[in-house]
Amino acid sequence: MIPDVKSPMQSSTPDSQLQPVGAGAYVWRGADGESNAGAVDTGDSLLVVDTQQNESLARTFRATLADQLGKPIRAVVNTHYHLDHVAGNGVFAGSVPIIAHERTAEAFATLLGANGGQGWTVTDLPTKSALCYGENFSELVAEDAPARAEANRRLSEPGYERITIVPPTHTFSDRFAFHLPDEVVRLCYFGPAHCDGDVVVHLENARVVFMGDLFFRGRFPWLGDCDLDGWIRVLDCVLSFEIDTVIPGHGPPGTLHDIAAFRDLLTALRDAVAAAIRAGASEDEAVRKVRLPRYEALPRYAEWIGADVRSAYRYLKGKRFG
Repeated sequence: MIPDVKSPMQSSTPDSQLQPVGAGAYVWRGADGESNAGAVDTGDSLLVVDTQQNESLARTFRATLADQLGKPIRAVVNTHYHLDHVAGNGVFAGSVPIIAHERTAEAFATLLGANGGQGWTVTDLPTKSALCYGENFSELVAEDAPARAEANRRLSEPGYERITIVPPTHTFSDRFAFHLPDEVVRLCYFGPAHCDGDVVVHLENARVVFMGDLFFRGRFPWLGDCDLDGWIRVLDCVLSFEIDTVIPGHGPPGTLHDIAAFRDLLTALRDAVAAAIRAGASEDEAVRKVRLPRYEALPRYAEWIGADVRSAYRYLKGKRFG
């Protein structure tokens, strides 16, 4: 997650709203690039996809679902473990199951320790940064970098001093499906990608997919602790789906054309870093020299190209962490 790029540390504004995107499918558009969430009308209840980045925004999201759709929540799906998509879990927890890939539960346990399924309260900046960006954030962004100071400031704003993380109550290892009267909702895991545990939520009849942070639209992505080749493979897989609408983790809904364009961005970054490695460049030299002119006008390109090159360099050299 990228607090500055994805702006999860801002308050909700009137721009945050629930929008229909297909038969029985709705997106909750995060204001100013905040994280998106979604809902699926199952007939007598709702499936919720992700829960926003703090309890206040989650309460607003849930109240809007009640006001506009007027149906109880059947289950919550977490697309991955990053804080801006799961910090609202507690607002939906209780009698409502929270479903995620088993690697999401493992990521929480790795970062936060065992807790018997009761949840964690996080207050320190290093842990919040790891939950936002991935556990190698401190290695990719220097301690004295402006981006580090900005992330720390945002993670200390009102509503973020104490973050409660409620883990999934149900996990799966490969596929999970809701078979509804007029729809099949499939939760698909294709391996490590943007992080490990990314879930694609596919509504077969509505021809809609929720991608979580597997897809950024209209901005330069944060690579963090990704599996870069795996990420590209997942996007190629989704491109084989018969779908009309793609919901990104951040940004407006798009189409398969937009997925292909985003895949091409990741491929261009990977190939440029691979060329630098073949030319004998050190990691620091690659950070200084690798540029992608085709994408430099995208928001946050200037801020994050260096960290992304460093992440890609380490990935291609077989060194993801440490």
